[in-house]
Order: sequence, then structure tokens, then C-alpha cells
Amino acid sequence: MNMDQMIAKEIKLLLTESGLSKDVVCIINSWLDSNYRIKGRYGWAQLTLMTCDSTGGGSDVGLQGAVAMELYALAADILDDIQDQDNNDLPWRIVLPAQAINLATCILVLSYKALSTISNRRYFEDVSNALNQMGLQACDGQFQESLNDSKDKISLEEYFEIIKQKSGGLTAGACKIGAILGGADQTLVDQLEQFGMSLGVMSQIKNDIHDFLNFETKSDFARGRKTLPFVYLLNVLNEIESEELRCLSTLAIKDLDEFGSKERGRLRELMVNEGTIHYYSVIYEMYKQRAMEILEGITISENRKEKLIQLVG
Repeated sequence: MNMDQMIAKEIKLLLTESGLSKDVVCIINSWLDSNYRIKGRYGWAQLTLMTCDSTGGGSDVGLQGAVAMELYALAADILDDIQDQDNNDLPWRIVLPAQAINLATCILVLSYKALSTISNRRYFEDVSNALNQMGLQACDGQFQESLNDSKDKISLEEYFEIIKQKSGGLTAGACKIGAILGGADQTLVDQLEQFGMSLGVMSQIKNDIHDFLNFETKSDFARGRKTLPFVYLLNVLNEIESEELRCLSTLAIKDLDEFGSKERGRLRELMVNEGTIHYYSVIYEMYKQRAMEILEGITISENRKEKLIQLVG
């Protein structure tokens, strides 16, 4: 049985024993399938298990924590999409918001139910604390992000602090949970948590650049969302061009249909002229190097380390 099959079997068992109605179980399974078509099969669970394996733990030891992380991340994605009004073609955006919120909460509770099956008491307490702290930071980051959307400008430092709480925090949490279940000492747990943080920041800034001009499926610019390219431009443009950028954003927010090819071309021109892609590349490489430096300093076998190196790309 491969890793995917083990995770699928554990999730099926969890849902079978949950006492939920068949309709709810069917919807949760369909939402899991939709998420996998976008992000790959059990990405969060696999990251948790990979980290567990890198510290000497077996798949059976890390399985409950991996399932908990997978479900927690799905619940977070659903709630994030509802709040941001993004990804309108996904199944949790098609149903009524109240129904989606209800089922996201259900999935979140299931993630904690998965943790409750961890037999080692110390591991259970440490993993529960890690999941709780990760959740608190993500909620804080989401709230701060919503506040920043109404501001004319935020600093790059403020931007990076928020994505460390949200995207970075989730990836760091998965690595931390895996390391705990693998029996790592505190130093190694901390190192792998920081490794996960770098992975998460890399992923988020890559998504920010990709989504900035993607008006068909994403609403970042049309909602004034302070993603990396927007924050960068607001901090480097002169006063006249900054005001022009804000006017473009206001127009997109007011009516995206009126934000035509001329306006989109001008936005793209501002990105190119101010070296936005170059800045992204430099920052991305910086976090990539940080991740590699962490891996070089940890004391695990080279064979296990190589699997983590492949995650950096």
C-alpha cells in the first residue's frame, strides 16, 4: 500500500466513524477530490509524512497527524475562499456561504478528531499545541490582511509578516507536526519548522505573482488585496504613478467589466517598468537559499535529506 492509499484509507475510516450523514460525507469527499485536482493528491499530508520519515518515524506513526493537517488545510482554504470571494468555480463557492462555512467547520472538527487517535500522550499534546498555535497565527494573519486591504499602502515588512503567519505558518506547522511525530529533538523540530516556513513563503509569493494579472479566476487586484506585486509597486512608484495605480485598482473594484485591455495593459506595463518580476525572483531565491541552508545544517541521513531538498526545487 503506497502513501496515498494509506492516507485515503485513514480518511475513509475517520469519516465512517464520524457519525455524519451520508450526504455530508459525500460532499466532504467530493470537496477533497476537487482540492486534489488543483493542488495534487494529499499534498499537506504527504509533507507531514515526509518530514516524519526524515526524522526516523514511520508512516504509521505520522498518519494521524498527516490526516489532521490535510483536513485542517482544506478547511482553511474553504474559509479563505469565502472571505476573499475567490475561486468561484470550486464546489464550496457554488453552494450557499452558510452551508460552506458549516461544512468547513465540520472538516476542521474532523481534523482534531484525527489527532485524538494518536496513542502517544506526549506526541498528542505537542502536536495539538502545534496545530492550535498554527491556527491562531493563521486567523490573526487573515484578520490583519483584511484590515490592510482598506489601507492605501502597507510596507513590504508588513506584507511578509502576514504571509509568514498564514501560508508560511501552515507549511511550517505541517513540518513541525511531522518532526514531532518522528521523535525529533527540540532543535531539529525548530529547524524543520523554519524550513517549512521558507517553503510556505516561497509558495505564496509565487502564487501572488501568478495571480496578480489573472482576472478570470482570481480577484486579488479587483478587491484591492495587498499581494506582493501590489505592495511592491506602491512602495517603489513615484507619487503620480502610485496614484495612477490606486485609480486602476479603484476602477477594477468598482466594475471589473470596465477594467478593459487598456487598463490591464497599463498595469502590466507598470509591473515591467518597475522590475516587479526581478524583485520577486530575488526574494524567491533568498528564501530558497534559506531553506537549503537549514537543510545543510540538520543532522539527518543524506538519503532522507535529499527528499526534502527536492521540495525546494
